[in-house]
Amino acid sequence: MSNDNTPTLPLEVAGLGHSYGATPVLDQVNLCVQPGELVSVLGTSGCGKTTLLRCIAGLVTPNRGSLIINGVVAASEGRELCRTEERNIGLVFQEYALFPNLTVRENVAFGVDGWPSRVDALLEQVGVDTLANRLPAALSGGQQQRVALARALAPSPSLLLLDEPFANIDAGRRMAIGDALRVLLRQHRTSALLVTHDRGEALSLADRVVVLAGGSAGAEIAQDASPQEIYRRPVNRAVAMLTGGGWFLDAEGDGMGARSAMGAVSLLDSRKGPIVVLVRPHQASFVPDIDGLQVVKDCRFLGHTWRICCEGPDGKARLVESTGSFERGQRGNIEFIESLWALP
Repeated sequence: MSNDNTPTLPLEVAGLGHSYGATPVLDQVNLCVQPGELVSVLGTSGCGKTTLLRCIAGLVTPNRGSLIINGVVAASEGRELCRTEERNIGLVFQEYALFPNLTVRENVAFGVDGWPSRVDALLEQVGVDTLANRLPAALSGGQQQRVALARALAPSPSLLLLDEPFANIDAGRRMAIGDALRVLLRQHRTSALLVTHDRGEALSLADRVVVLAGGSAGAEIAQDASPQEIYRRPVNRAVAMLTGGGWFLDAEGDGMGARSAMGAVSLLDSRKGPIVVLVRPHQASFVPDIDGLQVVKDCRFLGHTWRICCEGPDGKARLVESTGSFERGQRGNIEFIESLWALP
């Protein structure tokens, strides 16, 4: 719990663990959310992300550890000490959970009677003020999610919990709603915890990313850092693949550089001895050479670039990106265009 010399945090999770019967789900989860901060919990489907959110919301009582919300102990060692409605949190789910018989305005105003000006302001901020008198069935998925955001923010929660909120929305609208969410959180000085398996959402929206990874005793936090740190310096292969993909190259570190079977590479940090280097696709390009050791196996257009799948004499497939397309069977070599990260 925060002491008298530090600000009260919206959320502190300490040593949290939970099992469903004999099945462990979470183990020794420790995280916090700072005032006004948007933290994303990233993990594969079924790794325990939603269970973590439900524990924080008070929908599940964790078996072990403690939850402190706004300086108040909400749960401790298997005991619920603060009910959901007393935690001053807002909940947003991927299913929207709007009342089908209430209009947009009535949905947002539910539970906050007497604040009509706030409700109307929220409707305008999320861009659905012209739809205030419609029923949810008359709205698109993106519009319904905007209404769900406004409803969650209407009671002025100190903490907003979002469970895969954009999963049912197409990519174009997803980005727009994500941008609207960040603006709303700043305007209302609300902290948020976003649970997602979409690395694009996690990296682009969050101030900080928490990677949840499964273990024999339940999922635990593998890395907790800024989006840039998570992407550029993942702590292991699992985090690397979850946060952007890539491939791995054996090399021999010699300070800020390394030698590999594919040539010299520069490193982000000084390393000595045998290392494994992470190569993101955008950090390497394909250079045509009739005597090259790499052979193009596939070439796909991504819009802003082409993704080339190469295969070397060792039979391993390697993805690189290029501004030009190449033909299957074309030979060449891989050229590294950025400093690379050697895994710990």
